[in-house]
Amino acid sequence: MKKFILILFLLLPQVVFAAGYCTDYENTTTDVITYAPEGDPDAINDCEFAPDGYEIVIYDFGMCTAQPTAPTTAVAADYTTNCVSIYQNDEGEAFNLAAGASFSMTGSEKPANGTYTWGYVLMANTFGITMAQEFGNTMGGIDAASGTGNFCWSTGGSYYGSMSDDEANNDGTDYVSCGSSAGTASKVTETLDSFGCDDPADPDTCDFNASGVTDDGTMYAYLILSSDGNLADQTYASDPVSVADRLVGYLDWTTSVVITDSTSTVDLQFSVNNGTSPQLFPPNNGNGAAFDIYSFGSGPFSVNISVD
Repeated sequence: MKKFILILFLLLPQVVFAAGYCTDYENTTTDVITYAPEGDPDAINDCEFAPDGYEIVIYDFGMCTAQPTAPTTAVAADYTTNCVSIYQNDEGEAFNLAAGASFSMTGSEKPANGTYTWGYVLMANTFGITMAQEFGNTMGGIDAASGTGNFCWSTGGSYYGSMSDDEANNDGTDYVSCGSSAGTASKVTETLDSFGCDDPADPDTCDFNASGVTDDGTMYAYLILSSDGNLADQTYASDPVSVADRLVGYLDWTTSVVITDSTSTVDLQFSVNNGTSPQLFPPNNGNGAAFDIYSFGSGPFSVNISVD
């Protein structure tokens, strides 16, 4: 009898930064991103690229034969019905997808035979981003002390994502520095408490679920509470006690995973080609920059499974 092996790979493919997500702005030969000076920062924020570091904490990962139940503010996320867990750690395990990691769990229980059309992941809603990027524009921080130049890099610290939605609501701290030459990037941790707000203090103007197309299918993401699994409905600005502390993602795979009697190996591959984007604002401190950067924020990742 063949021994079943589960192998988890956390990879950042060595590809051009934009990977198709910044084609309006990027020089694909030099990886320099140049924004149109009159561009809308909200639209430009959609220009996503691969970070140098992308750290997440995973609690549970599995696959499903049917679409998992999405959470609402009254109903918990259900990723157990029609689903099988193939990796679980109740304490959570941190992985740096950009650095790469792998392990083999020989002897793990083989998933039941069947056709799995969806994947799921339960994770912390924190993202550790390390990034240094060259721009064709002169860029700067919201705080003039953060410097200006064509090179910008993350400088460490932590913040809630809703703070980057409105310049008036952030804490006055930049999480980047910019200069005429590249600096050394440090990890900045974003706690994702919404997927965007018109007013972070008014949760009715915020999105607590989102979807996006990835390399391997469509990802549906929900910010939830670990206490009951329900969809969150508050931001840090509106109610710091009731803010989300987990994220559950459902991935509708382009290619289904088929487990048969002969399956002996399952390989999981994560990629973050569009895992970050600069949080941009119009320049307002007289630093001569085309845009002010608050931080390099988090973006989506994709998951692919292959079997042998």
